[in-house]
Amino acid sequence: MKLRTRASLGGNLSLNPWVVLGAFLALVAFAGGGARSDIASLPALRFLSVCFLFLTLATAPSGYWRDIRVPLALLCALALWMVLQLVPLPTDLWSKLPGRDLVFQMDKLLGEGDWWRPISMTPLLTLNSLLSLLLPLTALVVAAATPVNQRIRLWWAIWAFGLASAVLGLLQFIAGEGSVFYLYRITNEGSLVGLFSNRNHNALLLCASILSAGWLLANQLREKRRHVLLAPALAGSIILFLLMVLIIGSRLGLICGIASLITVSVVIRAVFGRRSKAVNQIPTRQSASQQGNIRRVALGMLPFAVIALTGALFYLSDRTNAINRLVDGDGVEEIRVAALPTVVDLATQQWLAGAGFGSFANMFQIVEPDSLLRPPYFNHAHNDWLQLPIEGGLPAMLILFAALIWIGSLLIAIVRTRPKAGTMSLMEGATLAVTLGCFAVGSAVDYPLRTPSLMVVAIFLVVILIRCQADAAGASNGSKAASLS
Repeated sequence: MKLRTRASLGGNLSLNPWVVLGAFLALVAFAGGGARSDIASLPALRFLSVCFLFLTLATAPSGYWRDIRVPLALLCALALWMVLQLVPLPTDLWSKLPGRDLVFQMDKLLGEGDWWRPISMTPLLTLNSLLSLLLPLTALVVAAATPVNQRIRLWWAIWAFGLASAVLGLLQFIAGEGSVFYLYRITNEGSLVGLFSNRNHNALLLCASILSAGWLLANQLREKRRHVLLAPALAGSIILFLLMVLIIGSRLGLICGIASLITVSVVIRAVFGRRSKAVNQIPTRQSASQQGNIRRVALGMLPFAVIALTGALFYLSDRTNAINRLVDGDGVEEIRVAALPTVVDLATQQWLAGAGFGSFANMFQIVEPDSLLRPPYFNHAHNDWLQLPIEGGLPAMLILFAALIWIGSLLIAIVRTRPKAGTMSLMEGATLAVTLGCFAVGSAVDYPLRTPSLMVVAIFLVVILIRCQADAAGASNGSKAASLS
């Protein structure tokens, strides 16, 4: 039976789900690269994302949402908590919340009456955070509506996104500072930010693209019938992404890039070694066995040699890059380290109910010590693991823990089914684990998941993980049924 990959709207209009997904990703890539709430493109981006959401809901086959019911429930729970943070509370209750006493005392000095106020100290910014969930919601629905057995195209989508950002970064490198290729007014001027306003976010996307390219290359090596130029193109893109990460000057990107390159090497060796063993089960000569061992050692050392050589070349160059910033520093980390105790104190104060999503900058200014006063303001904690309890409190942390436990359970399930599901399932699970791990590490030193386009990439990875685990479980159940019969 031929699988249907198109859905009809009203019996007249036929829409290819991959076209919808590609158009949505292109929109997000070119309009969702900044995390600020005052970016001019955000209203249009959110409006058009709602259009994609309703279009997908109207055309998608029935029952597709069952696979995404857990992440959908988590998103709804987060949205509900944001709504509750906007509900006004009686003065007696509100004034007892941590950090509200200063505002309450000001009201008393001004002779104001009893004002009912919401939990959020910045209601408009919390409302903006609530509206920002439209992007991951749409991405979840659009990705889930695509054919189940073709999840590899989601990997292609992430790779294409990274390639577009790398190409734009090259244009920024050629044109220099202040060129038209910088899409955002407030940005890391002079750095290769690509489709983003923050170089760390571009570097993180490129690391995810390295992993995507590696997994796609492994699939090409496994296929008996493969395109002649596709494998070299994917291998070349891995080198391009790695060089871009080094040029960008992001220490986060450097660390995640090394982890990504090592993971890609392991995945490709596992797949290629499996093919080689299938062709030659038993070596005919001892020399052939020795040559095979030498080849495996050489392939294992290759990524480390590439990292060492490129790192040395970039460190000896005059241009600012990730190697120089890692070794010499640039003063930025000193400010963040100095601000860390204040951020931790703020988290311990607001951990119960939170100060409202989007309120960090305002809350930090209330408790900011004089020693940290500078013209540039501290707009984020640069550690979302700490900023989340400050803004969302205990309910947001519980939602996060539930999401982490669920993702971890899916990854563990893939590992457990490996003997029956095969090496490819395990390698895809490993690629997903490292990619999601890069986002987790990035969230410890920056705020990547507050950027709309990286939200979408993370959602794509979640949908891939759901389907990878389902396929592994299906293969395991099929093997059990075959053994019983």
